[in-house]
Amino acid sequence: MKKINILLLILFQANVSLAWNAAGHQLMAAITWDLLDEKQQSYWVDILKHHPRFAKDFKNNIPKHVKFNPSTYNEWIFRQAAIWPDLARGFQKNLQDKYHHGSWHYINYPLYLDKKIDTSFLNLNTNFKNSFHNNLNITQALKGNLAVLSKQGATKKEKALALSWILHLVGDSHQPLHSTALFSENYFSKGDRGGNLINIDGQGYIKNLHWYWDSRLDNSTSFKIIDLKAKKIGKKYNKIALKNQKKPINQWLNNANKLAKKYVYTPVLMGLLRDKEQQQNPQPTIYISNSYDKQARFVAEQQIAKAAFQLSHILEMIK
Repeated sequence: MKKINILLLILFQANVSLAWNAAGHQLMAAITWDLLDEKQQSYWVDILKHHPRFAKDFKNNIPKHVKFNPSTYNEWIFRQAAIWPDLARGFQKNLQDKYHHGSWHYINYPLYLDKKIDTSFLNLNTNFKNSFHNNLNITQALKGNLAVLSKQGATKKEKALALSWILHLVGDSHQPLHSTALFSENYFSKGDRGGNLINIDGQGYIKNLHWYWDSRLDNSTSFKIIDLKAKKIGKKYNKIALKNQKKPINQWLNNANKLAKKYVYTPVLMGLLRDKEQQQNPQPTIYISNSYDKQARFVAEQQIAKAAFQLSHILEMIK
């Protein structure tokens, strides 16, 4: 019975994590949707209706209150596409092999706790060489899928799949912990997996740093709540998002890396980990303070607005 309860808790936490991550990507898609005109909206939704998994992962999951409302039907499809690459994580093995690509979601620019250690195994190449495979990083995957979306000879099916990845990865590329990994000799010799291996406290069910940063945009996946929040954030960060709208992909990840060094791996957090490691103590659990949380929420909101404005610019240029 105890083992069953532990398993249920793990599954519950995983589902909560996915919901929070989904909320952030849907929010970005909602802001982007508001930036597109009706002709652009119709064009991209028409592409998405040719997605190879449209019937099972889109059509079969449309909520009733959205399904019979023409004003929300297309926008829901657009938002669903933004979370689809995460849905692929839960597919059966044969479908995972085809659709799930874990390394596409991040690039691990190294940050060292103390001295530099060997990180030559990392894929930090940002060029896409016309070949899709499971070991691409986020920059390569974005460039590759943008090439497909822009290709005149690509089918609508190919473009729909590429568009889903683009909608998702533009969001991921602005989350600081999709750009950076912490390395140290004892605690993180192969990296902290973008904060996944750093345990935290003070945030309820959220128990690691990556999960925490993925959840800074709250957990509601309500269509109306996301719509209201999208309008609020889009208006609040309009000026800075417009200023950054035309920057290249490499710069998005470089900027996310700078934010990770400043706001994620703060001097307090780094100091605590460094001291404990030097004393050869077990890795400590990091308590998330109110001041840290306030900064994290500000960064998350600003970054999601930048992502949405950059995505809208990309889609306007490709069409």
